[in-house]
Amino acid sequence: MSQTIRHAVRLALPLLLGLPAAAMAQSGVTLYGVIDTALTYQSHSNPAGQAQIGLQQGGEGFLSGSRFGLRGIEDLGGGVKAGFVLENGLLADTGKLDQQGQLFGRQAYVKIGNQWGGLALGRQYTTANTMLYYVDPLGVGAAPSNAWMVYLTGQRYDNAVSYTGNFGPLSVIAEYALGETAGNTRATSSVSFGVKYAAGPISAVGDFQQTRDSQSRAASIYLAGLKAAVGRASLFANYIHSDRDAGFDSSRGGTDTATITSMSTAATPTNRAAISSVFGGSRHDDFFTLGASYAVTGNVTLIGSVMHNRTRADGFSGNRTTAYAVADYAFSKRTDAYLALAYDRVHGDWSGLFGNNTTNWTGGSGKPLDGRDSQTTVMAGLRHQF
Repeated sequence: MSQTIRHAVRLALPLLLGLPAAAMAQSGVTLYGVIDTALTYQSHSNPAGQAQIGLQQGGEGFLSGSRFGLRGIEDLGGGVKAGFVLENGLLADTGKLDQQGQLFGRQAYVKIGNQWGGLALGRQYTTANTMLYYVDPLGVGAAPSNAWMVYLTGQRYDNAVSYTGNFGPLSVIAEYALGETAGNTRATSSVSFGVKYAAGPISAVGDFQQTRDSQSRAASIYLAGLKAAVGRASLFANYIHSDRDAGFDSSRGGTDTATITSMSTAATPTNRAAISSVFGGSRHDDFFTLGASYAVTGNVTLIGSVMHNRTRADGFSGNRTTAYAVADYAFSKRTDAYLALAYDRVHGDWSGLFGNNTTNWTGGSGKPLDGRDSQTTVMAGLRHQF
């Protein structure tokens, strides 16, 4: 094909599609993703205390949830840009969809904005999850042994409208998720506000978030965190306080597609009691994290953290503590391998949490959990990002 013909085709194609050539040149769509899969050993996987060997922990690698997504952007001129994100979560060990089987269960939104901020509409991360990302050693991990704090903060809002603004070292997020309940605007709605300040080696965050279930019972989150870079090391600390009304349950009868996800798991005959289960009385949690990462070389990074949570409710008092360590080796900017070790231990009324098959302790029956008090997880993983 001659150069003249090629030039004619480039000019004619946008006209045939009904699109201006200038707009086409200013638009772009990117395919991206992460696959994180790990050989896993886990102790006390059932009430008998037996160990399990397989791939993944809770369907996840230790560092990242596997995903692929599409990200688009269009320059509308005058400093205004529009775009979208469609992000799918997947279970790399089975190929199944993650996030309750939703096709784009991680994120699905359209956005528009300029230098004064951006407006986004659709399924988005909670502000607490977003702020926690900046002050957690793993940027909020994936496996249950390093990311169980998301059962306090929630991970995503459905039906969300958010505003994000960046003003020098200050960033703010305000978000409201519509409950879409006829006759009751408060039911299954959420409102939240997050702020981040980053200057030099210091990043500090704060967040408030309140979610209501189908009966307008509330769960409130207060979060504060700090990250400090010191030479090759980074230090992390965060604190979460959570208050839930008696019986708060965002699961809508066990299908976790309510306004907020990964925040509640009802104790039913088909679902074992867990750290996130519904409580018959009001529930209060205090969660602390201290952690650090250290770049030994350009390829080797060491990460360690201790997390502790105290749960108090009417007639219930329990604690859970987790310590984990990771050695990560980067073959390139996209591919790394890691070895991770996590140790979980529970006390008080959380005793028997690991590997239990009890369905009704937190629901108020008084029947104690019948699993084990500790659990050890070892994961040897490979991660590739594209």
